Amino acid sequence: MSPKALLNPVEIKHKALRQYPKLLQTWLAGEEIIPLYIRGIGVPDDSLSVAQQQVQALKSGSKECVGFGYTIEWQERNSRRHGRNQFPDRVVFETREDFLRFIGHQREFAEYTAAVESIRHRLPQLESWLQSNRAALIANLNAIDGLIDVVEYLKLYPQPGLFAREIPLSVDTKFIEQNAGILEQWLNIVLPPETIRADERHFERRFGLRYAEPLVLLRFLDPLLQRTFGSPWRECSVPLHSLAVSPIDAASVIIIENKVNLLTFPPRLEAIAVGGLGNGIVDLTYVPWLADRALWYWGDLDVEGFEILSRLRIRFPQARSILMDVSTLHAWKDRLAVPGSQRQPAVPPLLTEAETQAFNLCAAGNLRIEQERIPQAAVIEAVSAFDT
Repeated sequence: MSPKALLNPVEIKHKALRQYPKLLQTWLAGEEIIPLYIRGIGVPDDSLSVAQQQVQALKSGSKECVGFGYTIEWQERNSRRHGRNQFPDRVVFETREDFLRFIGHQREFAEYTAAVESIRHRLPQLESWLQSNRAALIANLNAIDGLIDVVEYLKLYPQPGLFAREIPLSVDTKFIEQNAGILEQWLNIVLPPETIRADERHFERRFGLRYAEPLVLLRFLDPLLQRTFGSPWRECSVPLHSLAVSPIDAASVIIIENKVNLLTFPPRLEAIAVGGLGNGIVDLTYVPWLADRALWYWGDLDVEGFEILSRLRIRFPQARSILMDVSTLHAWKDRLAVPGSQRQPAVPPLLTEAETQAFNLCAAGNLRIEQERIPQAAVIEAVSAFDT
């Protein structure tokens, strides 16, 4: 194997850039890698003219010629082609400034070190995060001051019950939304555990911020229940939080994905229908009093509908399905089925045997029966069988 050709300044820079993460890591740990050596820089060509060009190119990018960057270290040795002579042996960056200026990272390093020092001063609890998340810190250098301000505010005023735009800080109104990922990491470390809703994955709910909640469509299926509850409306849209803190004394609750199906659902004693949220129907898992009601779920007869049903049952294991079994699929697939999403996910947990059979048929045949396509007469018949 022939020896590697002598590197030029561009190739030296590529090698130096690979050492930059190590520089950041050692600086963070209070250590030092300067002077930093780049070894294995190759050897000059056997041709004297080519070798002279290679050496001159290497020298042209060195600190000796441009005032910063690498210094060439030479070694005297014998060569069959060039006799006894001085040959480039390795290059060294003698100062951190030489190294950073050569790779073009002076500004980033200055911002990085300033960010680390600011975090260590104001949020020392994040030291372990700093050690493990160098890339994330670099990606967020322009936002560090705002991130620290938000965390400090929520540390002083946990669960504030404000919209993000109402927090009295000099950050953009969308700042918290745009930086929710890193903020959640920091807040999970900095805030006392009792100020975090650990069971929440939704950022605003987890940390007690208000947000534009989804509106749940509510329909009283029993006029007497409507009067008892004191609602002037048979149908209304209710913020999710308001529904969560306002239990309705219904014996059963029908959860329906589609709005029109909800509004045309047959009357039923001591029952309400809720939903109209599409795929957001699982937000109803945040309504705690549903755990004490007989629950029914009706969604599209497809793989996504069964996934939603499975997710509902994690929180509400008593939930039963309507028109989401293999007999319904066989009854209507030839007339009503349309192509599905072409997904073939694993069978969701918590499905019944009939639901699992229907799921497998939907996945294998890429089938979807949208709930609004099922005739009203079939819905009425299914509802009449609730108590049988």
